[in-house]
Amino acid sequence: MKRFLIITFLIIVTLLSFNSAALAQVASESAKNNYQLPYPGLLPDNPLYFLKAARDRIIEFLISDPLKKAEFDLLSADKRLAVGVALFDKKKYELSETTISKGENYFEDGIKNLDNAKREGRQIDPSLLVNFDLSTKKHKEILGSLTVRANEPFKKKFAKDLERVTRFVEMVNKLKL
Repeated sequence: MKRFLIITFLIIVTLLSFNSAALAQVASESAKNNYQLPYPGLLPDNPLYFLKAARDRIIEFLISDPLKKAEFDLLSADKRLAVGVALFDKKKYELSETTISKGENYFEDGIKNLDNAKREGRQIDPSLLVNFDLSTKKHKEILGSLTVRANEPFKKKFAKDLERVTRFVEMVNKLKL
């Protein structure tokens, strides 16, 4: 009877260790490849969009902490990218590109806020840097796809946004050091 319990215990421990390793690998791959953009909400072609834009400006104005502002800027950049994709799918290419470009301005501001916090000697949460890193990869992936799918006048504009995001990757990598 003791032998049976010991063998059963060893089998269960072995199975659990394999499953936890497999789950850790899946979670790691998921974090690398499945960075989720936020729901875009109202699009700029909606007559009530100005309310959303005003709300965002007020929130941005009220945030004084550079780390919180960096988080907000990252969220804003990701939202603008999601909005730009939705507009692209609606074949509103000009509005899509300008929205994404404005979103990349937020991204750049977020990186600058992280840099300012670092210069002030503030401790940057490693998960925030990971989010910036994953977001740059997602931005590159989506902009690469839009560049391929866009018609000729917009191909160059999306390619320019893609080059800009490539520079952001380098800037975020410097912040990790």
